[in-house]
Amino acid sequence: MRISLYRGTALLFLLWLILPQAVWAQSGELWHRDLSGSVTGAAFSGDGGRTAFGTRSNEVTVFDRDGAEIWSFTAENSITSLAWNADGSRLAVASEDRFIYLLDGATGELLGQHKASRTVNDTSIARDGSIVAATSDDQHVYVLNEAGQLLWSADQSLGVAAVAVYGEGENARVVIGSDDGRVTVFSRTGATLLTARLDYEVTSLALSRNGARILAGTENGDLSLLNGANGEVYWSVEGDSEIVDVAMSDDGAVMLAASDMGSLYFLDSQGTITQRLQPENPVRSVALSGDASLLALGDANGQAQLLNRALQAQGAARQVRTRNLILAGSAGLLTLLIALGAVWVIFTQRGRSRWEKVSDRPRRGLETVWRARFSYLLILPTLLLLLTFNYYPAFSGLYHAFTDWNPVGHSPWVGLENFRFLMGDRFFLSSFRNALILVVVSIAKTLTVPLLVAELIFNLKNRYTQYWMRTMFVIPIVLPAVVEILVWNNIYDPSIGLLNEALKLMGLEEWTRVWYGDPNVALSSIIFIGVPWVNAFALLIFYGGLISISDEIIDSSKVDGANVFRRFWSIDLPLLMGQVKLLLILNFINAVQTFELVFLTTGGGPGDATYVPALELYYMAMRMDRMGVASAIGMILFLIILAGTIINMRYVRTSTEFEA
Repeated sequence: MRISLYRGTALLFLLWLILPQAVWAQSGELWHRDLSGSVTGAAFSGDGGRTAFGTRSNEVTVFDRDGAEIWSFTAENSITSLAWNADGSRLAVASEDRFIYLLDGATGELLGQHKASRTVNDTSIARDGSIVAATSDDQHVYVLNEAGQLLWSADQSLGVAAVAVYGEGENARVVIGSDDGRVTVFSRTGATLLTARLDYEVTSLALSRNGARILAGTENGDLSLLNGANGEVYWSVEGDSEIVDVAMSDDGAVMLAASDMGSLYFLDSQGTITQRLQPENPVRSVALSGDASLLALGDANGQAQLLNRALQAQGAARQVRTRNLILAGSAGLLTLLIALGAVWVIFTQRGRSRWEKVSDRPRRGLETVWRARFSYLLILPTLLLLLTFNYYPAFSGLYHAFTDWNPVGHSPWVGLENFRFLMGDRFFLSSFRNALILVVVSIAKTLTVPLLVAELIFNLKNRYTQYWMRTMFVIPIVLPAVVEILVWNNIYDPSIGLLNEALKLMGLEEWTRVWYGDPNVALSSIIFIGVPWVNAFALLIFYGGLISISDEIIDSSKVDGANVFRRFWSIDLPLLMGQVKLLLILNFINAVQTFELVFLTTGGGPGDATYVPALELYYMAMRMDRMGVASAIGMILFLIILAGTIINMRYVRTSTEFEA
């Protein structure tokens, strides 16, 4: 009975770990394609004959109704948004490379482009292609003409993350959503025509064909329908988490929203949720054809889908029944296992004996704590603070690595789905190549140059010279690391940077580079920052170890005729193994967690040339709202650091350990 009970419990746990809580019904799927990165944009041409998808891996791919690829376009960084005009002759593309691209819808040829000062986060285009509008992280809205040339821009003085366009020609209108909840309508020339206000940050917008209805998704999960003529709010519906994308049919009768938890909501014109879906993979971009007969989805795992909406609705009903059956079966199995366990313990001698044996040690432990209760009471405040601010966040992150974590809402258990996603994410996988290089280089820089400088200072005869040399090397530690990185950014500047200018003066102009923009030298440029790499902290650690070496040992080596080099190899280095061990593990941890160095220089680019795991963790959490995946990355880094620490403790031996 005991073995069967354990096996049943283990089986239930494995099923619950591996099986997501929702099963996505594939009914109605016309085709799907696996793209090379999370799908961040989806758009239909006016007749629904072509579908465009943009990905995090910089690609825009256009498919026909049967799923055949027509053409593709590659930007310099991740795609953030796409928009077709009505006849499919123009495709507007927004990218993290700061460009707004205008492409020929038939061939993908570049027709025009405009560069913002920061990431372009959303774009839209008029039905006749006469204007293109885009918003950027530089807090501006940009409006371009049909050739991609700037007509006007406006500084909103706060974040703007959503834009939509309706109308044609001189009657075209631009609608933007702002971080303060404002929805603003501009004329073609930039005059403000209407301003409405919602309660939360606007994250996405969709319009009916004539602009009479404006659907706004917000940061807290609300969906609101506004009157395009006067800004009046028809209705608001509360969702489960931040709305990442919305879509609307031409007549405004069918609306669709995707939340950052991956949920999909279909709504009618009255604000009634007619269908609620939970796909297997979190959906990041949605699109509806003009007549709402077709549905395009792009998910975080790089899958692009085209579905017939009527057939999909039928499959959704089967999905609900399947999910309920799984949940009911799991609950029934768990109840049965608990009941069998209780019967075994209560009615069998073996069960009671086993229970007594298992519970004996905890009971004795509780009795010991009770006898020393006053002592435990005194350390209770410290223990509570440690549990709250140290252990709880750590264990919370480990738990949420197995969930689709939403800090302000429901976080469903998804088992190993976050880890499966990471195993297919080329940015995450390539980041470990760069992380390995940075770990090796960081350890080499720390264990060579600072040690040699410490030896040189230690061997100076004059104590005052020792003091001032030590001080000169340590003074820079008072400057924040960010300052050093920003100084080197200026040195590497391709236009006015010191490095390129120096190479030009020496007649080596062919050696000049866009140092952060060339995939072949970007990582090397980052590694070179801080040359000659005299880490003040490591220098002090090594110097402290050297001055702690007994004078008798040094004098004895001199009597035996040992020179400086012989003494370094035979005395100093063995006695410094404690310091080496400390710096090895500290630099290993720091290198694995490298973030600010890459974030403030290249941002991981160009492409994935300088990507590191901690940067991917930040982007997943802050830009893509995938907190569960970010937690999974944190868990992987934790396991890597734990393994490195164990290896360091096991195989790097200090002189004291050798003596023992």
